[in-house]
Amino acid sequence: MQRQQGLSVISVLFIMVIVGVGVLLAGKVLPVYNEYAEVRKAVADMASQTGKGETELRREFMNHAMVGDISSIKPENLTIITTANSVFVRAAYRREVPLFANVSLAFDFDTQAGQTPQ
Repeated sequence: MQRQQGLSVISVLFIMVIVGVGVLLAGKVLPVYNEYAEVRKAVADMASQTGKGETELRREFMNHAMVGDISSIKPENLTIITTANSVFVRAAYRREVPLFANVSLAFDFDTQAGQTPQ
C-alpha cells in the first residue's frame, strides 16, 4: 500500500497567500526605492556642479524631479551649501506608503553628496 504524497489544498492556499503578500509588498516597495535612486542621482549631479548658485541648483533638482518622477521631496526641502569651489547637497525625507486600511509602511531616506563646508 502506497502512502499519498504531495500538497494538500490548504497547503496550496497557504503558499498562494504568502506569494500574494510578497507580490503586494514588492509592488508597493519597489517604486519607493526607484524614486530614492533618482534622488541620489540628482543630488550627486548637483554636487558636481560647482560655480552655480543655490537657486540654480534648486531649479536643476526640479528638472531632475520632473524627468525622474520624484514627488516625495521638493527643491525647497534640500539642504544646499555652496562655496566658491564646492557644493554640498543633502536630501532627507520620509515617505509613507499605504498598504491597506490603516496600515502603512514608512521609509526614512537621507542622502548627501559633495564636500561638507569647514
